[in-house]
Amino acid sequence: MHVVTGSITSKQNIVTCVNRAGVAVADVIIEQLAASEAVLTADERELGVALVDIGGGTTDLAIFERGSLWHTGVVMMGGDHFTNDIAVGLRTPIPDAEKTKRRSGCALSSLVGEDETITVESVGGRPPRVMSRRILSEILQPRAEEVFHALWDEIRRAGYERSLHSGLVLCGGGALLEGMAEIAEQIFDLPVRRGYPVEVGGLTDHVNSPSFATGVGLVKFAHRIQMQESDRALGVGTFGKMTDRFRGLFRSFF
Repeated sequence: MHVVTGSITSKQNIVTCVNRAGVAVADVIIEQLAASEAVLTADERELGVALVDIGGGTTDLAIFERGSLWHTGVVMMGGDHFTNDIAVGLRTPIPDAEKTKRRSGCALSSLVGEDETITVESVGGRPPRVMSRRILSEILQPRAEEVFHALWDEIRRAGYERSLHSGLVLCGGGALLEGMAEIAEQIFDLPVRRGYPVEVGGLTDHVNSPSFATGVGLVKFAHRIQMQESDRALGVGTFGKMTDRFRGLFRSFF
C-alpha cells in the first residue's frame, strides 16, 4: 500500500473553489499520478521511471516500477524560485523577470553563445538595459542544479537510484525552460526527455505541451475510471440476464 497524506482543509478548499466555478468534482487524485496518465508509456512504467513535474512552487516526484507507483516526493522549489532569482540578480520587476525567463531563459550556460544579448527592464522607471544572455543563464543554472540535486537525494534516500532503467520524464511548466533536460542528464547520468501528452484527440495542438500534463492526465484518468465502471455495470447486467435465462432452462427441465 502507498499512503499519501495531505491537508484536509487544503483539499476541501480546492474542491469548494472548483464547485463554485460550476464544475462538479468527481474525485481527488494525487497530482503525480494524474500527470503520469498523460505522459508515461507502459514500457517506462514497467522498466522503472521517475516522473518529475516542475510546477510554480514545488517540484513533484513519482517513481514507477513494474507497472505500479512505488514512491512519491516533493521538493519545495519550482519555477517561481527561478523567477525570483532573475528579479534579484538582474534588478527587474517580478512580472518582467517571468517574461524574461520564458523568452530568453536557459538553465545550462554552455548552450548560450557569448555574443547573444537580451533586453532587461529596469525598476523605478529607469530605461531598459541590454546585457549578455549568458548572465541570465548563470543565474538560472545554480537553481536548476539545486532542484535536481535535491531530487537525486530524495531518490537515493528512497532507495530507487538503481531502478530508473527508463530514466526521467520532465513535465510541468518548468520543463519548458531551455537546458533543463540537458542539465538533468548531466546530474543523473540517465536518459531524460520532456513529457508531452499522448493519445489525445481533438485539441491536440492546444495541449501539446508538458505544462498541460496534469490537466490532460486528470481527464484521461476520469475517463478510464468511468469506462471501467461502465464495463463492470455491463458485466453485472449481462450476468443477471444469463442467470435469469439459466433459471428458465432449469424450470423447463424440472
